[in-house]
Amino acid sequence: MNGIEKIVEHIKARSAEECEEIAKSADEECAKIHEKCARAEQDEYWKLVASGKRELDLRSERLEGLAALEAKKSILAVQQEMMAAAFELAAEKILNLPEREYVAFLVRLAYLSSLTGTEEVIFPPSDLTWIGAAVVNEANATLAAAGKTARLTLSEKTADIRGGFLMSGGDIETDCSIGALIARYEYELAPLVAAELFN
Repeated sequence: MNGIEKIVEHIKARSAEECEEIAKSADEECAKIHEKCARAEQDEYWKLVASGKRELDLRSERLEGLAALEAKKSILAVQQEMMAAAFELAAEKILNLPEREYVAFLVRLAYLSSLTGTEEVIFPPSDLTWIGAAVVNEANATLAAAGKTARLTLSEKTADIRGGFLMSGGDIETDCSIGALIARYEYELAPLVAAELFN
């Protein structure tokens, strides 16, 4: 082997060593990059999982809140229906009082509602005959006994109301129908009715 061949062999050997070192260094660098990427990938994965969980928790809270609100609205609607039914039942009970009790109730109402003692009392068609006449006569007697003017008159007109009467005097007409009475006291009585129904 001559000198040139020795030099070539030496260069080859040296270059092979350098190639091995470069390959080894590249492998190590690749492993580091791979490990770094794997960690970054894991970190990103867990960030996405945490973000998804937060979003899911928020959505779940919103849905629970909406469900609770809908439940409250449903309960309130049922309670309002029950309150309306209770007041309707009260109206029915008044309308279905025995005739003498119903007349006495209307007499008291006419006595309290009369401002001048000269009003015209207008009944629904169903009460115009016997009940209307009895109420007007007894209300006049009650007014007279109290020392007040007692000239209430039974109107020949009828009112489109469900029980009770309208009291008309000049420009003033007082609605003393059963529906108007219930409506008038509904606000005041609602808490008592609610306490009876829901406690």
